[in-house]
Amino acid sequence: MNIIGWNEAYRALNGNLSAMSEQERNFVWMTFTSARFRYIKGDQWEEHARRIAAAFRAGYARYADDPWWSEQFEALSKASEEFRGFWASHEVLDTIDAPKTLHCPNLGELNFDLISFQYLSDPNLTVSIHVPHADGTGEKMQRMLSEDQGRIWEVFEKIT
Repeated sequence: MNIIGWNEAYRALNGNLSAMSEQERNFVWMTFTSARFRYIKGDQWEEHARRIAAAFRAGYARYADDPWWSEQFEALSKASEEFRGFWASHEVLDTIDAPKTLHCPNLGELNFDLISFQYLSDPNLTVSIHVPHADGTGEKMQRMLSEDQGRIWEVFEKIT
């Protein structure tokens, strides 16, 4: 669940991932510790966070002998009361495909279908593609990419 590659649209919504540590670029860590990510997910954050915790549990069970998973679990448990609560529910989920609505402070709702697939040569690598709905989301994304990104998130910076 480490984010190892992204495009400009993902960077525009989620910040400068190149400047983040490997831990901060972990999707589970981002879900439970990033105020920006929580804002982007809006009302869908809790449902998303439950799915991510359940997916993390599935991976943790699959790689129980790998110390990275234990270290991530310990760090997440210390960093997030919500993670601890969702973990305690013992849900397990192997896939996280779902429609997505993301919130951008200047552009409003952005709606996507999420398509994920595993790379055949490495089943540990998942490629996820957010396909914009035909509701103006693609046009909003184009506008976001053409504008100064610092201005897009000025609103966000004021509310956090």
